[in-house]
Amino acid sequence: MSIKTLSLEIAPSMVYFLRFILEGYDNMFVLTTVDKERGLLEIQYCQCAFNDLQQILQEIGEEIGIRKFCC
Repeated sequence: MSIKTLSLEIAPSMVYFLRFILEGYDNMFVLTTVDKERGLLEIQYCQCAFNDLQQILQEIGEEIGIRKFCC
């Protein structure tokens, strides 16, 4: 099992919303705020959960204002 990290920049006001959404997936993802003012985040996930994470981010991406996305 390999743990990966995804870097993400979203609207700063949506950091808590994304955290709330990911917490609902019961330990599948770990969200770390790198810079709250800029909305820079890191999400750690197991490689087997990447498709789930990608689907979540696609579905709410516009709402949370994704600006940068890097695996």
